Amino acid sequence: MPLVLKNISNMDSEDLKREWLVQNEKICICKGIPRKRFMEAFKKGASSLAEVNRLAGSGSGDCKGERCGPKIARLLAAYLGAEKKQV
Repeated sequence: MPLVLKNISNMDSEDLKREWLVQNEKICICKGIPRKRFMEAFKKGASSLAEVNRLAGSGSGDCKGERCGPKIARLLAAYLGAEKKQV
């Protein structure tokens, strides 16, 4: 599953729809926060779940991060792993 927006100039309409759905998938259900907001937090330098929660506004809903926390942690680990490979 992609973590960043792809180059959309080469995509057909089905690929564009799929990419839109991925980026707008609600990761934090309680607060309705989409994947793209977490990606923005990662790009701003968040390197821990606490930093991501602070920047994205997650972890403070009804479940206090119990539903979204593990998913956010996996996204962050994947992002940091991909970032290291690029260096």
